Amino acid sequence: MTKMNTNGISRRNFLAGAAGISALAAAGLAGCAPQTASSNGSETASSESSATAAASEDWLGTAPEIAESDIVETRETDILIVGAGMSGMAAAATAADMGANFIVVDKGTEPAAAHYDVGAINSKYTEAADQHVDEGRLLNELNRYASFKNDSTVANTWIHNSAELIDWLEDLYKRQGINVEVQLDVENGSDGRAGGTTYYIPAECHHFMDADSEDPRGGRVEHIEVLTKFVEEAGSPVQYGFDLARLNREEGGRVTGAIFNTENGYVQINAAKGVILACGGYAGNPAMVKGRAPILTKCVTSLNYNQNNTGMGMKAAAWVGAALDTEPAYMIFDRGIVPPGTDAGYVDEESGMWATGGQFNLGSQPFLKVDRKGKRITNESANYDAICLAASNHPGGVWCLVMDSNAVDDVQRFQTQGCSANTWKNTLKPGTNIDEAYEKQLSEGLMMKADTLDELADQLGFTGEDKEAFLATIEHYNEMYDAGEDTEFGKEAYRLSAIREAPFYGAWFGGALLTTLDGVKINANTQVVDEQGNVIEGLHAVGTCSGSYYAGNYPVYIVGNCLGRQMTFGRYAVRYLEGEIQ
Repeated sequence: MTKMNTNGISRRNFLAGAAGISALAAAGLAGCAPQTASSNGSETASSESSATAAASEDWLGTAPEIAESDIVETRETDILIVGAGMSGMAAAATAADMGANFIVVDKGTEPAAAHYDVGAINSKYTEAADQHVDEGRLLNELNRYASFKNDSTVANTWIHNSAELIDWLEDLYKRQGINVEVQLDVENGSDGRAGGTTYYIPAECHHFMDADSEDPRGGRVEHIEVLTKFVEEAGSPVQYGFDLARLNREEGGRVTGAIFNTENGYVQINAAKGVILACGGYAGNPAMVKGRAPILTKCVTSLNYNQNNTGMGMKAAAWVGAALDTEPAYMIFDRGIVPPGTDAGYVDEESGMWATGGQFNLGSQPFLKVDRKGKRITNESANYDAICLAASNHPGGVWCLVMDSNAVDDVQRFQTQGCSANTWKNTLKPGTNIDEAYEKQLSEGLMMKADTLDELADQLGFTGEDKEAFLATIEHYNEMYDAGEDTEFGKEAYRLSAIREAPFYGAWFGGALLTTLDGVKINANTQVVDEQGNVIEGLHAVGTCSGSYYAGNYPVYIVGNCLGRQMTFGRYAVRYLEGEIQ
């Protein structure tokens, strides 16, 4: 058995093409598996009872027994970061910037997919734009989304520390030679016009742009690329191919490190100060999806997540006594376009494949949406996940979007928020030809086009009484548009649209699953806690494997808060372990 004190194994050439890596490519760390009692440590009685209680879940399994003789190599460090996604790399770059002794490992083989929008509260850019955020109101908006099943103190960690993240990122990028400009998304800060109900929509989404980019809009800075390169140049590159097998916990006390399965055998890494789990959610684990969030199989049609995110960080923590969120949470967007006749759910459960991949942004526009019986489902102007969850109670878990030739003008009037605004800002700008904009979907039989509504109904698969209901629904919808009042579901008048002028268009959709958001319970310092709320010393969790923040849904109108939280918490955990935060 080889023992060494090192921050890493060897330098790897940074993948300059990281920005182009698919969201389905490797990034976050998944495989985790802490222990039952062994020569490397044992769980406390409370840990054992917690794990036993959780063991009733079929997806959890039990921690593997790994003998000391099976470990081919042992390494020593102060901070072990498990996972090299956005939260893990924010932690690693912070550690590198502070000169900390750390190792960052990842299950995958290359940097994670790119993410961009960073939510932050009352940064210098927010203040300069005269967009001060009411922090108390924002906290309670997050609580309202979560039905107060979250931990308000954990939410406050993002609210009170995210502005510092923006300053640090800007400085770090400039030191990396990037002429960075930070742009605040003020348009989404209009209070109210969100649809479905009145939401608080603070201006807090920050875009980091490369001022020297040849993109006329200013190229977005690839956070994961720059942070990965920074960590590599600091001498502690990401160690890929480390599939977490379990955590090590001392009897009665702290987590001391972890054991990983690598191509060379088991490698143990001891962490004197602490382990930071940044392993991602469980969207890539069908058993966990069915066990923890079964509604997803009733309304999801599209795979949009990192397939390495199999929930193993959560399992590893649970095996050493960590508490898990009791309420599932997930990020589903209403953009999983499918051919007529396709049901929601896995098409291949063993491999975790859904009917389609990618997203079709048009799905988020509040046009008329009906079920397979030809009838409206709910207010189409609500959150991204609203129509998805509502459709789970309808045949096939899918819905059909219908619009006419005036769609370009309609979406300008709708003016949706967040990333759905891409439709009216870019894809269907005034003067756009719909057929040209959606040539791909039309040619692939995903979007239907017809000169009459009767013909459109046939193409969409409506027959018999369902077809009659479909045509009657459109007629009634037109009547409500004329009257300027949705008497069925209360949709705002400015988001009603007539369906009268040929050609007519229709497409079937299900939910596009981006990630799960429930995870390991933590406190305001990102420390993992057990069922009694006691801190498990030496163990932190950040990113989408951490919990206590969301419940039931994603607060979509607080744009960028997911990535903002990930990076803020990743940075916070390292600062806490290094004693910078008390």
